[in-house]
Amino acid sequence: MHFPYRQAALIIFALAFFHAGVFAAADGAGGLRKITVEYYFQPGCAECELIDNNVLPSLEERFSGLYDLKKYDIGVKDNFIRLATRQDRFGITSNEPVSMAVDGRFFLNGYKNIESQLPSKIDEALSLPPLAEEVAPVKPDANAVLESRSEKITLAAVLAAGLVDGINPCVFSTLVFFLSLLAVSGVTGRKLLLVGSVYCLACFLSYLALGFGLFRFIKLFSEYRMLQSVFGGAMIIALVVLAFLSFRDAWLYGKTGSPGSVTLQLPDSLKKIIHGMMRKGLHYRYLVPGAFLVGVAVTAVESVCTGQVYVPALALLTQKSLASKWLLYILLYNVMFIIPLLALFALAFTGMNSAKFLELSRRNVVPAKIAMGLFFIAMALLIMLL
Repeated sequence: MHFPYRQAALIIFALAFFHAGVFAAADGAGGLRKITVEYYFQPGCAECELIDNNVLPSLEERFSGLYDLKKYDIGVKDNFIRLATRQDRFGITSNEPVSMAVDGRFFLNGYKNIESQLPSKIDEALSLPPLAEEVAPVKPDANAVLESRSEKITLAAVLAAGLVDGINPCVFSTLVFFLSLLAVSGVTGRKLLLVGSVYCLACFLSYLALGFGLFRFIKLFSEYRMLQSVFGGAMIIALVVLAFLSFRDAWLYGKTGSPGSVTLQLPDSLKKIIHGMMRKGLHYRYLVPGAFLVGVAVTAVESVCTGQVYVPALALLTQKSLASKWLLYILLYNVMFIIPLLALFALAFTGMNSAKFLELSRRNVVPAKIAMGLFFIAMALLIMLL
């Protein structure tokens, strides 16, 4: 039998040529295609140092020649915009001091995620074909990105401010006094729930109206650059002072337990006026209208104290053009403001007595003052940055 040597030789030659082409292509790509790893960091942050000292050396040892590492200091405006665009694309809402994007396919937020998932994500990216769209260049609309971010920050700040204002010791102690008067007057059960709802509604509407008026007044300053700069500078200084006094109040009250040690509170003369109005309101011929009038009057007098939080929050809204949203933001602020008041009336309805309310009021002072101090610092920073 004659063996087909010529045909065998041709087959071997073809196979050798095919394999040579495959390996040549693989060698030209470094064995696998290269991917891009984007590293977003802040100079001096602890997690960034862990990335530099622990993750990057092991990454180079395992994937040398298979990736391009591009570093972006997010303290630089363009780099921050790039990071914000990446986060928006991947639906990332939490901010970490360090993050990485792998091949435009995966986004790892924070040191723990990077340390545990980066090698597997690189392996997965290397096994996939290149994306149809070009990944590396990102050219977002800078103004749109920054405006979107500032709106999110502003909304979060306004919600936090409303809640902090609602637990303000001025508001808290006044409401505890009112609840004590209601208990002494025998207002309980559904009647208490009705009176409480009317009182809270009066506070909400009065504070909302006050917010609209204050916002329009503060907005006048933003129409003139020089006045806006002066007002902004004065607001920042005032916030720093208020933060110091709030922390000081928390420390002194925690040490002494004496209300007289608190600097940021309603003067005794205004407290007497509020208490007098509450007593008169409860002796009004019709209890529900009386509760409403008390809510309106008390809110107006208390604004001397609550304005410490309200005015900076409203000033923040004037820093950016929120023409269609400032009304919504003020509404949300007041919703958050009224939640603690509603919670106290709910506790009274369930049977909490005056002694427990007084104890709750005393225990509220230190955490509320610390929260206010942190709020004032945050507001000062936001007014500077936004």
